[in-house]
Amino acid sequence: MSWMLARLQQFADKTAFINHQQQVTYSELLEQIATWKNRLDEQNIEQGHVVAVIADYSPDSAALIIALLMRSAIVVPLTTETQAKHKRFFELANVQTCFTATPMTDGCINWQLTLVTPTHNHQLIGELQHSQEAGLVLFTSGTSGESKGAVLSATRILTRFENMAVNPDKALRCLVFLKLDHIGGLNTLFSILFSGGTAVSTYDRSAAEVCEVIERYQVQLLPTTPTFLNMLLLSGLHQQYDLSSLKVITYGTEPMPMSTLKSVCKVFPEVRLKQTYGLTELGIFSTKSKSNDSDWVKIGGEGVATKVENHILFIKTQTAMLGYLNAPSPFTADGWYNTGDRVEVDGDYYRILGRESEIINVGGEKVYPAEVESVLLEMPNVKEVLVQGKANPVTGNIVLATFVLEQPEERKALYQRVVAHCQDQLEVFKVPKLVMISQNSFMSDRLKKSRKQTTKTTEA
Repeated sequence: MSWMLARLQQFADKTAFINHQQQVTYSELLEQIATWKNRLDEQNIEQGHVVAVIADYSPDSAALIIALLMRSAIVVPLTTETQAKHKRFFELANVQTCFTATPMTDGCINWQLTLVTPTHNHQLIGELQHSQEAGLVLFTSGTSGESKGAVLSATRILTRFENMAVNPDKALRCLVFLKLDHIGGLNTLFSILFSGGTAVSTYDRSAAEVCEVIERYQVQLLPTTPTFLNMLLLSGLHQQYDLSSLKVITYGTEPMPMSTLKSVCKVFPEVRLKQTYGLTELGIFSTKSKSNDSDWVKIGGEGVATKVENHILFIKTQTAMLGYLNAPSPFTADGWYNTGDRVEVDGDYYRILGRESEIINVGGEKVYPAEVESVLLEMPNVKEVLVQGKANPVTGNIVLATFVLEQPEERKALYQRVVAHCQDQLEVFKVPKLVMISQNSFMSDRLKKSRKQTTKTTEA
């Protein structure tokens, strides 16, 4: 893993990080890595040591993670949003040491060190330690039950960045959006730093803060989610800030509604839009969108194979996790992973329709929530919408649409508008038969739509 230092040294005088008005060069980042190396030595944190890092993006947290990976430690990145689950995560991952970051008013970070006594040693953690590979333990969001701990080889994941062509003159200034405990967030961070780009952080992920940071620091690349893009457009904040520095917007983690994609294309006609695809269990893949306004995407890259069985996408890759800490292995005997994503195929391109588990069966007909949501988002006064199935004794299920509205509206009027709007765009069985109104956003702490709703709603 020594290649990481050599790579970062190539960009010595370039700006590596812009963190709350603090600008840090690659030389300064290297100094922070060296400082962490000494501190880790003092704490006897060596190869195979399992270390939790509770932090958001900063030069210091990036330096700590790099220093840990360089000594082939096993890193468990976490955020404060999942604090209630941390005790369980520590037990599952055999965490031995935890570093917790607390931002100070002067822009510095106070680090708290906590020593943890593991109760056991999981077989998968032992495999990483025996192989002497750097490791990552990433926990899924847990929307369908307990969060699953995926054990990955960071050494294999980082090989992609070690082998990539580097042209510092073409490196972009990128906002780090997806969180540090997300495979997409880590991928963004590694991609920026090992290509000589600049990582720009925000105080929070609100539309106003993101727009302000893009304008102030001339951000060129925004990696985000369809849910956030929809929220941004509805807020109108893109008209209040100068976002002309943007060259690329990448989006992933959930299906993109065509209505949102068309709106983004219209608002940002000069910006290249690119769909991304990745999974906690497999890593992030190279992708190519058919065009700016297309939701068809090519998925691949070195060491990646794809196939479709019964309309479900399967992937085999060298960066696949070793397995889950608290669930059976999801791989087939010959190494294929069932993504659970139902797709359409056009040559080398895939159109992702949504998770198989989210499909609504209405009298034997399949309804894809993302398709219905895309149509409903075109309606006036609709801020967000969530489509789910509701049990019905006649058809098995009916389509339920829960709305977050911009302005208050009578439920009867809303339902009538829904039916009128859908009648020429959706088949009858796809049209919502039940409408509910919620006062709470569906955007999860992972900045995508949460389909596990327990918020108070008003039935319409």
